[in-house]
Amino acid sequence: MRVDTPFSLRCLTGLVLVAACDNPSTEHAVPVVAQHAVPVVAEHAGPVGAEHAGPVGAEHAVPVGAEHAGAAPAAKKVETLAQVREDVSLPLAGLLGRPQAEVEAQLGASLGKGMDRRSCVRLVPERVFFACQYALRPYADKTGTFEEVLVAYEDGLATELTFDGLKAGSGPFDPQALLSAIGLSLPEPGKLSTPADKVQLWSWFNSLARLRVAGKEYRVELSVVESEWSRGRVSVIQNDRLTPEQTAKIVQPAGGAPVSASVSEPAPP
Repeated sequence: MRVDTPFSLRCLTGLVLVAACDNPSTEHAVPVVAQHAVPVVAEHAGPVGAEHAGPVGAEHAVPVGAEHAGAAPAAKKVETLAQVREDVSLPLAGLLGRPQAEVEAQLGASLGKGMDRRSCVRLVPERVFFACQYALRPYADKTGTFEEVLVAYEDGLATELTFDGLKAGSGPFDPQALLSAIGLSLPEPGKLSTPADKVQLWSWFNSLARLRVAGKEYRVELSVVESEWSRGRVSVIQNDRLTPEQTAKIVQPAGGAPVSASVSEPAPP
C-alpha cells in the first residue's frame, strides 16, 4: 500500500495557507485593532488628561496665587502740592479765610467803596452761583510791596486776594517772580492764553494749582499787560466744593440756564 501522507499533508498545509492568505477576516481583524483601538487611547485619553488637567491647573491655579499672594501692589502716585511760604510781607495764610476786620488790620487805607452783590460764584468746574453777601474792597499796601491789594469777602470772610503792581519788579516780566512775592510756589506750569491784545494770562485750575489754605481749595490767575511789572497782577481765588448750606442756596443767574452744583474734578490729596 502506498502512503501519500506527506503529499496529503502538504496539500492540506497548502490549503490552510491559501485559506489563511485569502481569508478577508485576517485583513480586517488585526489591522482594525491596531488602527482603531490603540490610537484611540493614545489620541483621546493621553492628550485629554495632559491638555485639560495639567495646563488648566498651571494656568488658573499658579498664576492666581502668584498674582494675589506673591506680587507686590502697585505704588500709589503721590502728587506734589503747592507750597505757601510765610516769609513775605503779606502771607496768604494770614489773610485767606480771615474775618474782614482782621484782614483790614494788615492792610493800608481803603482806596474806594468797591463793589457789593448778593451772590457768590464757584467753578466746580461748572459755574455755580449761590446766595451770599459778596463785597470787593481795594486797599493800599502799607508794606510797600504792591501798588494795591483787592480783597473779596463772602459773608464776612476773605475768599479772594488780588495783588496789583509789584513795586520791586525789574527786568523782563517773570510770572514766577510775582508768585514768589506772595510766597506761593505752584507744582505745575500755568495754562497760558491771550484773552486780549498784548495781554497774557496764566491760569491754574484746582488740579494744576493743588493749593489748599486752611482746608480750602484755591485756583490761581496771573496776568500782565504789555509785559510791564506795574500792570501785572496775581489772584488767589477760593474754588472749594460747596458746603451743604451753600448748596441749599444755589440760584440761577439773571436770564441764565439752570446751574449745577456737581463737582467733577477730584480734590488734591
